[in-house]
Amino acid sequence: MDIDKKTIWNDVLQSIRVSVSSAIFSTWFSQTHLSEVNELNGRLAIEIGCNSSYVKGAIETRYFGLVQDTLIKAFSRPCDLSFVVKKNPEGRAEKNKLFAPLFEEEGGASEELSRLLQKAKIRPGFTFGNFAVSSSNQMAHAAAEAVAQNPGKAYNPLFIWGGVGVGKTHLMVAVAYSAIKNKPETKAVFCTGEDFTNDIVEGIRNKTTQVFRNKYRKLDILFIDDIQFIAGKDAVQEEFFHTFNAVTAAGGQIILTSDKPPSEISRLEERLKSRFEAGLIVDIAPPDFELRCAIIQIKSKEKGVDLPMEGVQMIAANLETARKIEGFLIKLVSAAKVRGSDITAEFIESLLGKGTEANAKNVKV
Repeated sequence: MDIDKKTIWNDVLQSIRVSVSSAIFSTWFSQTHLSEVNELNGRLAIEIGCNSSYVKGAIETRYFGLVQDTLIKAFSRPCDLSFVVKKNPEGRAEKNKLFAPLFEEEGGASEELSRLLQKAKIRPGFTFGNFAVSSSNQMAHAAAEAVAQNPGKAYNPLFIWGGVGVGKTHLMVAVAYSAIKNKPETKAVFCTGEDFTNDIVEGIRNKTTQVFRNKYRKLDILFIDDIQFIAGKDAVQEEFFHTFNAVTAAGGQIILTSDKPPSEISRLEERLKSRFEAGLIVDIAPPDFELRCAIIQIKSKEKGVDLPMEGVQMIAANLETARKIEGFLIKLVSAAKVRGSDITAEFIESLLGKGTEANAKNVKV
């Protein structure tokens, strides 16, 4: 058939994109192209080219019906689909706005913004722009954005909990970055539960508890990471209870993170559990395969590295947390520089070591 396959497939992908998350779209659908369209007995036989067996397996298993229905609407005719592993002959020239990154570009912080972030003890570099969103963290992300836009009113307190390396601290810092960027006069402090405890101990030891209270009780936003650390410490919980009341009574926002929901933090005072549960409690689940792919793309872009999609999927199949991914990417970039090698899928596989093939086969698609 004499058709513009590129234009038709772009239209199909635009329709599919509104039905799936950005992480799923980037991981699977952006790695496809319309390979062949032939007419047979009044029906169309359509072949979809996929960049790798990962992509082919995932789309055939999970999205066959979605692709077929979208193609039927596009051609207004019955369609029979087949998927093959075949590279797009147009390669990287095919990239356009349809395959934009999973996040919006955000310029670096200005000198003044950097100073304000440093004053609030907030690490730069963690923004909503470079936070990959999928079903496992979508609610937490939406809640954090709502708080950033309207501190003290949307959800107060906002309590985010989840396992190690799922992005709790990233979201908290993103709220701080956004709030201070939008309103530079915002008085904010970021600390861990351990920092809060140490400040109280120092205040008691040096008889400077009023200095401590001036620091924490007159804030617009208080961020405490790993709040579970204060459990079982009576004096600390007492002081935090009054700090919490002082900040919220004045219209300030409190955001907390923990590895457990309030109800499961042992030795946490009931009055604190009650305060935490009066706000919004959201959890972040471990990242699924698509989200890990998105995280790898974001982190590699930040490091100025262009990874092949096959390599991205290989890393995602073998590393389960964002922290492990971050560590591996540092190792990958360093090894490539030392050896003077290009970062290919084969090079990535060699660094991942034995077990790569087995893990790849076990990826749930």
